[in-house]
Amino acid sequence: MSKRYSKIEATRLIKRIARNGIVSPTIHAKERMSQRNISMQDILYAIRNGKVTGETKLDSDTKQWKYKFVGNGIDIKNITIIINIYDKQERVVIVTVY
Repeated sequence: MSKRYSKIEATRLIKRIARNGIVSPTIHAKERMSQRNISMQDILYAIRNGKVTGETKLDSDTKQWKYKFVGNGIDIKNITIIINIYDKQERVVIVTVY
């Protein structure tokens, strides 16, 4: 199981990884991005100006903590991004967006 971070820690870590590491969407996230007209640039912009909000939940399938990240895209207000953090790999995975 992955480490559970506080909202502040998770926000800092996600922003750092988005700047210097790997941000990869799942197939499900890519489908939702297409359906909702949200680009990868919107997601990266939202990560730069947003923060982790709400309750952190454990994904029973992957055993990873899921963080709810909310920020504004380039032209889209209030994008919600569900993110898994893989800190040892310097990678965040976009699980879904809405």
